[in-house]
Amino acid sequence: MKVYTSAISPFGARVIIAARAKGIALETLKLPPEWRTSAEIRAVNPIIKIPILIEDDGTALPESETILRYLEDRFPEPTLLPATAEHRAQMNLLIRITDLYVSTPMIRLFPHLAPDGRDARVVEAEVAHWRTGLANLAWFMERPLDRPAGGLTLADCAMAPTFHLCGLIGRLLGLGDLLAPHGVIGDYCRQMEAHPVVGPVLADLTVAQAAMH
Repeated sequence: MKVYTSAISPFGARVIIAARAKGIALETLKLPPEWRTSAEIRAVNPIIKIPILIEDDGTALPESETILRYLEDRFPEPTLLPATAEHRAQMNLLIRITDLYVSTPMIRLFPHLAPDGRDARVVEAEVAHWRTGLANLAWFMERPLDRPAGGLTLADCAMAPTFHLCGLIGRLLGLGDLLAPHGVIGDYCRQMEAHPVVGPVLADLTVAQAAMH
């Protein structure tokens, strides 16, 4: 299988983490120049978002969470799902909060990263949503999540790159460390940075994002 993604994309990083955790050979396809207006990308995903998984038969599958679920279904071992229904629900909740209440306001800040194009009122409103999302996510992270034998869940695939991006966006906006007030998130990030699968993916993100900026 192959995947269209960008070296700076936290959503693509989710898929890479899952593939490596499962030992799946996943070729990264080079994005065409100006890929957001590319006919090549539109032909496989009219939503014009990455990552896009290209299956063996050429079928295209977009949306990072959908790809994660597909990889889990197609390659169930080693599993990235907790053993019980209760802990799977907890995992799904963490992913949902991450995507809706942390990633979404953070992404809406992208047009305001450059100081000369920044709307202070929009930034203030979105940062407030972002802080609330982090606080709510931290609250639910206090509830222990049982992990499968491999040590990672689908929630880790989603949360670790998201927290990594939080640090970058916070610095670019001069907000400092938005994760600092939440000890459970800080502890979690340190665990992920030291993880043999997740850590190298986060390190690659750091290098790529630094080169871009």
